[in-house]
Amino acid sequence: MKKNLFSLLILIYTIALFFSDSKDNKESVTVFERKEITTLENYDFKTPKNGKIIDIKHNSYSKIKEHNSKRKEYENGYMLQSFDKTIYAAIKPSTSKKMYFTNAYLNGYVPFKIDSVFKPLEFVRTKVKYQLDKFGYDNRPEVWQTAKQTLSIHQGDCEDHAIVLADWLIGLGYDARVVSGEVKFPSQKRGGHAWVVFFKNNKEYILESTKKTKWNQIPLASSLPYYFPKYMFNRNYFWINQGSVYTTKYKSNKWEKSGKFKPYNSYYPDLERLSLN
Repeated sequence: MKKNLFSLLILIYTIALFFSDSKDNKESVTVFERKEITTLENYDFKTPKNGKIIDIKHNSYSKIKEHNSKRKEYENGYMLQSFDKTIYAAIKPSTSKKMYFTNAYLNGYVPFKIDSVFKPLEFVRTKVKYQLDKFGYDNRPEVWQTAKQTLSIHQGDCEDHAIVLADWLIGLGYDARVVSGEVKFPSQKRGGHAWVVFFKNNKEYILESTKKTKWNQIPLASSLPYYFPKYMFNRNYFWINQGSVYTTKYKSNKWEKSGKFKPYNSYYPDLERLSLN
């Protein structure tokens, strides 16, 4: 009898210990996951986000074909288009030569809070040197950097400048997008370019992030007809200009929201901790 009672007590103790350990393990995992999500110490600002893109019109998903990054004809990146020729994504090579969707480079980096749009413009003007990719990356024709990478090495070309500004403003709650197309500056040839369009109070402004002279005012997009936009993107969406590249309106019905970016890690720390709105 005593032997059976002793065995029963041992069994009860073992079961209680098992559930106690399981509870402790569950709580420790939860705490660890929360820490990963809500602190910046483990967040990678230098690596663009992995993810997939949705062709909005046809409700279909696309992923990046990694082997394309090794093919010579894709060293500048490439576009994705549906069977009806609608472009819904752009894919560009990173510093590591891995391919990412353009949206992925806006991964949530805000250097510090600002209370004026002029401050990030001034910061980029004075802290980032304009340099073509071929000089910084062993003659590679096209390399895209995240905002953190650009501000770490203090140099980059037009899309790198634009990504710094757009990511910064988006993180503070503003509607800002990177635009890609062409430009014809005075006394220069028309050529490929990237810039930022900034929306506020139903007005559209162009932020020329490669301009190294001091800004006195931010120009309305309508006052700059020598910018020729082809597509634009933010962290979530991709727009294609289905109208004329001579347009100065970035919210007209000629702009089709054709792609939606779905990152595998959808967390952006600046939106949680730094947003002004």
